[in-house]
Order: sequence, then C-alpha cells, then structure tokens
Amino acid sequence: MAATKIEIHGDTDAGLGAVVDEFRVNFEKHGEIGASLAVFQHGKPIVDVWAGVRDRRRRLPWERDTWVPVFSTTKGIAALVVAAGVSKGFLDYDARIADYWPEFACHGKENVTLRQLLDHQAGLAAIESPLRTADLHDLDRLAEVLAAEKPRWRPGTRHGYHAISLGFYLNEVFRRAEPRGRTLGQYLADEIAGPHEAQFMIGVPEGTEFDDVAVLERTHRRLVVNNITEVPWRIGVDVALHAAVRRPQLSVQALTNPKVGFPHHATRPSFLTPELPSSNGVGTARGVAKLYSAAVSSALTDLFTEDVRTALAAASERGDVPDDDLVLHVPSRYHLGFRKPHPAFRFGAVPGPGDGDGRAFGTTGIGGSMGFADPATGIGFGYTMNQLGVAMLDEPRNRRIRNALFRAIGA
Repeated sequence: MAATKIEIHGDTDAGLGAVVDEFRVNFEKHGEIGASLAVFQHGKPIVDVWAGVRDRRRRLPWERDTWVPVFSTTKGIAALVVAAGVSKGFLDYDARIADYWPEFACHGKENVTLRQLLDHQAGLAAIESPLRTADLHDLDRLAEVLAAEKPRWRPGTRHGYHAISLGFYLNEVFRRAEPRGRTLGQYLADEIAGPHEAQFMIGVPEGTEFDDVAVLERTHRRLVVNNITEVPWRIGVDVALHAAVRRPQLSVQALTNPKVGFPHHATRPSFLTPELPSSNGVGTARGVAKLYSAAVSSALTDLFTEDVRTALAAASERGDVPDDDLVLHVPSRYHLGFRKPHPAFRFGAVPGPGDGDGRAFGTTGIGGSMGFADPATGIGFGYTMNQLGVAMLDEPRNRRIRNALFRAIGA
C-alpha cells in the first residue's frame, strides 16, 4: 500500500481544507481505494468530495453518485425511519411491542417497549433458530420465528448489540404499525429518500442493476496489523471458544445468524434484495449525511417533529443500565437506535455544560463507514468507502476526518 497521489473531486466550503486533507491522507497513507465524504450543516452541504476507484479490476472511477453497501451504518438510517414514524404518530417509543404485535408477548417479552428494543436492551441480540435465506424473504414466517425467541437476559436490565436481529424486529413492528402495512424499507423509499432525493435503500428491488455500485475489497493485511487493537479482544476469545469447544457464545451467535456471506460479497443480489434494516443498506455518503442533517435541521425537511428532534439529541450520560456491552464486550451507550458518545468512543462537538459526553447520535458500519448527526453544530455526516477495515466501532479513517471537521468549525 505505497503512497499514491490522489485526485480529489467535489466541493468544499472555505475554511474546511484540513478536512479534505485528512480524506486525502486516507488514500496516500492508509490504503483507501475509493471513498466519498459528505457533510451538511444547517441543511446545506459544506463538504461533498469523492476520490479513487469503485472497481479496481475494471478501472472504473469513484463518482459523485457511487453507491456502496454500508453494513451497520444502515441501523442509523433505520432508526431515522422509526423516528419519522413516531413523528407521524403511528409509532410510540414507549409503547409495548406486544401492542403492535400480540404474538410477541411470550417468554418474558410481554412488557418490552420499542425504546428498549432500539436501545439494545430487549435481550434478543441473538436468534436461536437458524435462519435460511428463504426466511429473509418470507416476512410472515420470519415473524413467527422472531416472536418465539426467548430473551438472553431480563429485558431492560442490560444491553448487548443486536447486530442483525434489531432490523428484523424493527421491520416487523414497523409494518404492523404503518397505516398501509409498508415495510421500513418501503417507507424509506416512498416517504423519505425518494421525495427528498437522498440516495439510500434498504432492500434493493429484484432485477435492479447498479452499474455504479462500488466493488468491496477484502481487508488488506496492513490494515489488520495496524488496526487489530480496534477489535475487542474478548470477541476473539468468544470465537475461539465457539470453534474449539463447540460452546455457543452470544457474541458469535449475534453476528452470524443468518449467515449472509463474507462482507466483501455484500454487493451480491442475495445480500441486497431482502430487507435487512440492520445491515444491508446501500447508498452514498451524501445520502447518509442528508438524512442525518434532516434530524437536526428543519431547514432541510419536515420529517421530524421538534419533540422527536429533542429526544434524539438527548445528552449521553451513564444510566441505570451498565455501559458494558454483553455482545461486543466494550463500553457502549445506545439511544433510540443510535450510538451515543462515550469516553471510549467520542464523536461530535466537544460537550458543553449539561451535555454529558455529548449529544451527537449515529452508527458505524463494519469496514469503516459512518453516519451521524450533531445537534450542537447542525452537522449531518456521511463517510462511505470500498476498502474494508477491521475496526468494529471507531474506524481510524473516519475518526481522523471527524476530528479535523470539528477542529475546523471550532467545536
């Protein structure tokens, strides 16, 4: 991964050159292949740049509208769709899931709320019943499997990353509550992304051809060596125990059911066509940033009520539930479907008095993508790329850019 002179395309507001410099450094020193960076502030784009190639074999350049799978960055977009449903009044964060889905009320899940599910507190981080590819397309069958699951801990007492399961549960609640019975992905396309020209999809219609979807590249060995400390060591222990003594480990189960293939195969139709609101969103950095900007600026859209915006912007503080994540084995804080700033994972503006560890909210995707909003500065941020990294949370490539951004705007 020798240093390469890279040409940056796009537009940047005055005073933000240092942000683009860090974007460039990712290519010249850290093995980036193709990527986009977009930042909105108060509803207006202030950074919209891209560089590199989307397909090395065919030597196709990364372009302004290059789409790419973003894995768990999808969760944040799904949470924004839920927030739009709350704003419209057909969802309530504090309603019991069983109020929308009566069959869910079994095995101690009777009083689990939508808020607890979004906060990864429902105890449903891993699905016990093996899921087949066919189950992902049969939502009625999938709902039966999900409703029969037993929590792995008493709901509301701990949290653990619902890596794959969260999206399945949210989608079922959403389609039962939505007045026309639309799924989360359908609502996103019909009411949010389409009307507001935000390039993002969850569940690609069968037969769709994406000539401008980036080809994902396997993690380069140098990224593994340089960033191995970004992977929680206890995840490695769980994987070893799971394989060596055939003792099921929650972390492994949460991350591997259903088995959807290697990350670098995520552009295959078998991965992109079902709706997996936890993990198979595909879009552009600009689409991600624009959607997050809408959550902190009424200048862009009227998707969210002020009450919902206020709820999303809550200060990140230690609560009644311990910070230790039972799946990822790292300190984490979740709020309404998003990650919140934590001493172990900082993003957004430097917190002021009464802000706890910050008011930003967003999610990261395995490999390096990220989307978030910062209410203090009116920022909506999106970073997408096709060189997969190893960091599960705080990826160094987008971290350097985030830090440069908030230094540049004096926050």
